[in-house]
Amino acid sequence: MTLSRIAVLAALGLTLAQPATAQEADQPIRVITSFQIDSMDPETDGFWFQEFGVAELLMEFQPDGTVAPWLAESLTQVDDLTWVIALNEGVTFQNGRALDAEAVKELMDFRLANKASVQGIVPAGTTFEVTGPLEITIHTPAPLPEMPNVLAHEPYFLIYDLQAVEAAAGDWESLETAGIYTGPYQVEDLTDAALIASRYDDYWRGEPAMPGVTVSFVTDINARVLAVQNGEGDIALYPQVSAKPVYDATPNVNLALGPVSTGGYAAYMNTEAGALTDVALRRAVMKSLNYAEIAETVFRGATAEAKGLYTPTLPWAVDNYEYDPEEAAALLEEAGWLLDGNQRVKDGTPLELRILIYPQQPDLAPMSNAMQAYLRKLGIGSEIVSVDSVSEAITSGSVEWDIALMGNGSATVGAVQGFLTRYMVTGADRNYAGYSNARMDELITTLTTESGTEARNAILAEIQQILVEDDPYVFNVTMLRERALVSDAWRSYQPGVAWRHVGWQTAPDALQ
Repeated sequence: MTLSRIAVLAALGLTLAQPATAQEADQPIRVITSFQIDSMDPETDGFWFQEFGVAELLMEFQPDGTVAPWLAESLTQVDDLTWVIALNEGVTFQNGRALDAEAVKELMDFRLANKASVQGIVPAGTTFEVTGPLEITIHTPAPLPEMPNVLAHEPYFLIYDLQAVEAAAGDWESLETAGIYTGPYQVEDLTDAALIASRYDDYWRGEPAMPGVTVSFVTDINARVLAVQNGEGDIALYPQVSAKPVYDATPNVNLALGPVSTGGYAAYMNTEAGALTDVALRRAVMKSLNYAEIAETVFRGATAEAKGLYTPTLPWAVDNYEYDPEEAAALLEEAGWLLDGNQRVKDGTPLELRILIYPQQPDLAPMSNAMQAYLRKLGIGSEIVSVDSVSEAITSGSVEWDIALMGNGSATVGAVQGFLTRYMVTGADRNYAGYSNARMDELITTLTTESGTEARNAILAEIQQILVEDDPYVFNVTMLRERALVSDAWRSYQPGVAWRHVGWQTAPDALQ
């Protein structure tokens, strides 16, 4: 073994353990995640259960960017204000109660009346009507063109047995064996250390592939890697992408990569204070980065090149990012930032930018280092500052900043409205930099109710053009791929989109 390989293994505290034996058919799927599920309360923690094969949604986001029926057999748009959901026959909650139109309607009524996230996306005055034993008709007072995406997004209309939950009267522990969901695996126990679920024998699609699922909560990334390496786990979530060389050198550890996700690591530029209030400088920053090199060199191909605000699988995506250091230099010159040796200076002031990152996302460290190097080539100095919470640091005004790096979901489950409304609109709750563009606000407002595909794509194309050429604010530095660490027995595992880590047919290689 070479010294370099030993050093790589030591970087994450790994050892050369013997590879684990093949997965047995009577073993549960053993998942290790960094996030703890705190309770069985479906209103605060229910979204986790969709991710591990316990709960389901009416619609399902697909890797190609489309949305397909799931618990719904079909979703039909009758007109701009009317949608009809037809449910699959034979679906039951794990407690045996039938999933029929009445059960879905009462849940949708409850969530619209009580869930702030639903109220923020579904127009007030929307009604849900039972129009058949397995049919619900939705009437909206204004067009909701992203209805399929809303029904595919776990925070909005996750399906559970509302009657059973209300009967529990806040005794969340009693729900552990209440069978309130419809998925292939039903909860047996939830502790501070793990979620334990077993096969639901009456699952509507057929027999689930494995006898159960165990999800262990382990915050330390090194411990998650070691658990897979030592055969104590099958799938470890949220690996550090930039550590791919470490994983490649570690026995029984494989970085499984899925499709390009709908989000990435993004840079938000301060349009309210500092040097980047100048549009020319913001354009220069965007053109200074070699997006292809960041994906291939910094992340060793474990991320994808950022070509625009949206992943290329989405039909409205525009590829308008460009690495052009010569044009970036020209923009700086035109803005009065001239080279004095290796440093850009204007009126005696050197051009220095402050880049914020946060430790919970370790991939931002090597990515910000790469950005720093690209900026330095243009004569722009920079300082990287790590804060506990980028959003809190910005909104509190406790730190000066020019660029903030954060995870970004610009089209989660293919829906664009939530991100645009909360991050881009003047005065929005997550518009951290005080970005304000009248044309952008107008376009986003129009998009809210525009249902025509061509018209929507044209609006989104103009939004993307504004964010690159006219008034840059946020841009992706690299696009993430769905990812997980798996043992040798799970080499063929495909990480799912929209956080679906476990499905009813998820199984190790030997059982496929």
